[in-house]
Amino acid sequence: MSQNGLSLILLAGFMLGVVFLLRWIWRRPLPAGALPVLSRESGESVVTARPLMTPEEATLYNLITLAARDHMLVLAKIPLLSVLSVGDKDEEARKAVMRTIQPVRCDVVLAHPGTLKVMTVITLKKEASSAVGREDRDRFVETLLKAAGIQSIVLQVTQTYSVDQLTGLLGLAEEE
Repeated sequence: MSQNGLSLILLAGFMLGVVFLLRWIWRRPLPAGALPVLSRESGESVVTARPLMTPEEATLYNLITLAARDHMLVLAKIPLLSVLSVGDKDEEARKAVMRTIQPVRCDVVLAHPGTLKVMTVITLKKEASSAVGREDRDRFVETLLKAAGIQSIVLQVTQTYSVDQLTGLLGLAEEE
């Protein structure tokens, strides 16, 4: 074997070893003393519970629950990545999609009670106008939900709905 071939094999082995070492370091659990100690008596940190929704959103959520509880599981504030699975032959494209949707939370998710398949994602809009970047991301999320076969509904928090209206909007009205 030539000297160049041997050098190339050694270099590749070294690089592979470095990669495995770095992955091992990053996956290790934190040492016991690495996490800060938080206690109720500590004046340095304040940790409190916060509500999942505003009172207006909670009112609409409760109405959605009344409309859908006989047909669907009603879940709140679910990460979009828990609702969608994204696959792509182009790994960079898949990663870009994942980075875009990672911070997105679904306000209300309706899932089939038996299969747990997500059927509908409901977005609660507080106001009519929003930032330009947010509108682009919302359109992108709509496209992904449609591609996954998930119904997407936007409800205005400021609008008043009845349980019957919501039942119809959600497509849960029983035919007689």
